[in-house]
Amino acid sequence: MDDIATTAAEPGAMSAARRSLASKAGRLLARLLPGIAILLFWQWASGRLIKEIYVSKPTAVAVRLYELFASGEIYPHLWTTGEELVLGYVIGVAGGILGGYALGRSPRLANIFEPYVMGFYGIPKIALAPLFIIWFGIGIGSKVALAAIMVFFLVFYNVYTGVRSVDRELVNLALVMGANQRQLTYHVYLPAAAPFVLLGMRMAVPYSVIGVIVGEFTSSISGLGLFIHEASSTYDPAGVFAGIAILLVFVVGANFLAGRLERRLLRWKAPMKQAPSEI
Repeated sequence: MDDIATTAAEPGAMSAARRSLASKAGRLLARLLPGIAILLFWQWASGRLIKEIYVSKPTAVAVRLYELFASGEIYPHLWTTGEELVLGYVIGVAGGILGGYALGRSPRLANIFEPYVMGFYGIPKIALAPLFIIWFGIGIGSKVALAAIMVFFLVFYNVYTGVRSVDRELVNLALVMGANQRQLTYHVYLPAAAPFVLLGMRMAVPYSVIGVIVGEFTSSISGLGLFIHEASSTYDPAGVFAGIAILLVFVVGANFLAGRLERRLLRWKAPMKQAPSEI
């Protein structure tokens, strides 16, 4: 009887697996279709609706990417920009978490320093690029500083908001049960603020790229920003789009890793009972 039941269940399980696979394939196709349509329209319109010298073609960009990687020309730029992105992002995230947590836990410190932080936050960070170049030179230091300062504020305000939003009754209950400050940090504040922290980290990814590329546009000896700037100066739209495509891969890859980290760290959260309605 058990064998019969198992045999009967196998087709149902296989059918469910096929439906799940078909559903995933459908969602992937739905995501890819707009991009494919844009590329096809771009390929057709270049030279017909607009001069190719202005927008190049997807095929020309693909050829340019192949040439860049085959010749090794792009690797020094990739290494420089990657190093600046990683250092700026890590420094900005670390500073934002520490600063946001410190001010979120201490209303007295928040009252003192919040106006200064808000005032500095209102300054366009891109305007600081020349100043950072004066301070740190045209090497990676100025780009790391600019990326870190842009990342810092996004992470800081998310962490600050997350810590301030922790239920005070939960904190009081933990104190009544004998929790010390270290236990409050690791078992109450950090879990409660984790969604805000991870949101800030994901939002900061493109801003770190903006900080690095703007710094490289301003003054640099290597990097993707310098490569794109030189390509635009020599009327090489294929080179410009090739550099942009590489930056897009950076951002998409970083967002993918951040999403995986978020799902791993927030496994304890109960999923929403009702999905957002589709428009």
